[in-house]
Amino acid sequence: MRLPDFTQYRSIMALTERTEIGSREVLSDGQIQVRVDTIIERDGEYISTSYHRYVIYPGQDYSELEDSVKRICKVEHTPEVIAAFKAAQGA
Repeated sequence: MRLPDFTQYRSIMALTERTEIGSREVLSDGQIQVRVDTIIERDGEYISTSYHRYVIYPGQDYSELEDSVKRICKVEHTPEVIAAFKAAQGA
């Protein structure tokens, strides 16, 4: 018995994954929380999203981060905020 040839029905689906910053939040002590969204699409159609968060503490090096996050850090992480954060941490 010969099986039918299904290769003519094969379609190639393109899966894409992209990341974008979903939100940025400044806490009262100067910490900045950043949510990164990872979006999966098949042929341009949305499939799913997953999330990852990271925190930038006052006084932490942020030179390698995204430009939009750097701008917030530059405004929020003043010498006074950094000093108050370190004092609260017992440093």
